[in-house]
Formats: sequence, structure tokens, C-alpha cells
Amino acid sequence: MMKKKFTCLFIIIVGILFANPLEPVFISELYFEDGNWILEIFDYYELYSYPTLDGFYLKSSTDSVYFNDGVTWNENFVFVVAESDMQEPFDINTNGDTISLMYDPEYIYDQISFGENVNPPLADQSLARIGLEDGPPIGGEFFLLAMENQPSIGYDPFSVSSYGTFTGYVYDSLMNPVENVQLEYSPGLGYGSPEITTDENGYFIADLPGMNYDFNVHLLYLATIDTFITIEPDSLNYYEFVFENYVSSDDIEIESPSSYYNLTNYPNPFNPTTEISFSVPQTSSFVIIEIFNSRGQKIKTIKIPNSSSQNPNQITWNGTNENNKQVPSGVYLYKLVSKGKELAANKMLLLK
Repeated sequence: MMKKKFTCLFIIIVGILFANPLEPVFISELYFEDGNWILEIFDYYELYSYPTLDGFYLKSSTDSVYFNDGVTWNENFVFVVAESDMQEPFDINTNGDTISLMYDPEYIYDQISFGENVNPPLADQSLARIGLEDGPPIGGEFFLLAMENQPSIGYDPFSVSSYGTFTGYVYDSLMNPVENVQLEYSPGLGYGSPEITTDENGYFIADLPGMNYDFNVHLLYLATIDTFITIEPDSLNYYEFVFENYVSSDDIEIESPSSYYNLTNYPNPFNPTTEISFSVPQTSSFVIIEIFNSRGQKIKTIKIPNSSSQNPNQITWNGTNENNKQVPSGVYLYKLVSKGKELAANKMLLLK
């Protein structure tokens, strides 16, 4: 099967031009079979040409072993390294390790790690290295290991054919779907943050390489969820995200506050206090502010005596309920009420 390849993004800085040499990239795939390891090496940029690998060695967290003398290799050759190519058995921790291609005395030509950004391979899986679409702000291409269900040791270096489908829904606290939520994901240090966006049904879907991701699921500044997710290749990875302290604006029907009453609050969003201001046309001792949570439950009533039309009235809400306990983050509805009649209403957002 032909493998998909990610096109890498280069950033060009116009101005004073400095030479930015490419970092060598050699190690492309790792495979464990019957208690042995196999390593695929290919000069991705085709920058180097060595008649032999004399002086080169492999280093892990617990071991370092030189290649046999006289092993030939060049930049156009996909080299499959096995135990027989080494002067001694080379130990790799199959539960997670860092493997470096070294040259005398301590120069690191290339390095891979598994066990954190990508899980150890299962039986019949390899770890294949791929160039990603986005990289650090400056520095060119970025490479990470991904789980591969169809090992291709000896051909198609730096590519994978196994992707996992990441799909699911995003809901608000009332289990209504939320549109335009951005799911930003980062599989490694220095990697950018591409986004997946939910549709009008709160649904999202994307094919991703099999590795571990930090996800930030957010709707502007209104709601956010941070989570860690493993995408398994050739499988459906279904997730549902619920914003527990957010309700979609369509689910709270309110009239726009009349300019006649100037009902507003500042700051908005706020933490932990906000100033609610309004104006009324005549003196009244029966004006109150009622505050409701996203489920429509009244949590606070604030009486405002001696209201005056000369200046907007202003009260402070400190984010507490009738029992003087702090309420959680979320969207709150507040109403201006006089003698049992609702004069105006508005929304505010408490963010902690």
C-alpha cells in the first residue's frame, strides 16, 4: 500500500539572511520482532556520503555499540540495520527508550525517542518517523515517531500508511451540541497547533497519525478543556467533550437590555467580582437584581433601595449565592426587576 506523506512547512525570513544549516535526519523506522530489533536508516536530505559506517555507533539509555567495520552506505540507500551489523548485541528497552546515531567521539547525528510522545509498539507494529505539516516557529521541518500497523522496513522511509480516525461531539452543560469549537492538538515539543473545528451539530472528524496528543478544546474564551489522548492507528477513536460550565447562547432566550434601562456589567468576563449598573426612570424602592445560573435556577437576589434616575445605579456582585458560597465558572443571566415586572435582562460570564 502506498503511504501518505506529510508536506513540511518551511518559514522564510526576509531581511538579513543567515545561513541555517539543516539538521541531519537519518533514523526512519524501528521494528521489534522475535525479541530482536531492526532499524531503518536513510539520509532524508541526502546531504552526506560515507563509503563506510566506520566510527559510527548506536547509543541507547543503557548501551552503546559500534557498527562493524566496512559496512557500506550512501545517501541514496535505505539501510536496514540489524544485530548482525553491530560489533556486539545492542540493548534497546522495548518499553521506552532514546536511540541515537553517533559518530566518534560524541557527535549526535540523529536521535529518536518513544514511550512518551508515542507509545511502545505492539506486536506486529513498527514506529515510523514522519515529517509533520507544521514545525517550530523557526527551524524548518519537524519529525516524530508514529505507530505503524504496516511496517515497511527497507522501503518508503519517513512515511506511514496507518492513520487513526479521531471523531466525536462537543456538548454544552445541557448536552446541546456546540458549533465552531476548536480542538487544537500538539504531539510534541515545538510542534505547532493545528485545529479541528466542530460543525453545526457539534461534530468533528479528522485522520491523525498514531501517537499521543495534548488537546485543548475551546470556544473562544468562553469554555475550555485540556486533555491527553492516544490515537490508535487503523481504528476509530471516539470522544465526547462536555463544557460543564457553559451553555450555548441559543439555549437562554433573553431580550436585549433596553437602552432605556442601560443594564450592563463590567468587567465581563470577570473573576471574582463585577459591577452591575442600570438606570430607572423614577425613584423606586422596589428594584432588585435577580441572578440565574445556566440551568435557569435563581441563585441570588440583590435588593437596591433608593434608586435614582439622575445617575445609573451600580451594585457589586462577588460571585456568591444566597448562602454566601462561591459559585462555579459559567454563564449567568441577570435581570432588572421592579414590583415583580422584568424590565431588562443580560448575560455575564464568570471565569476562574
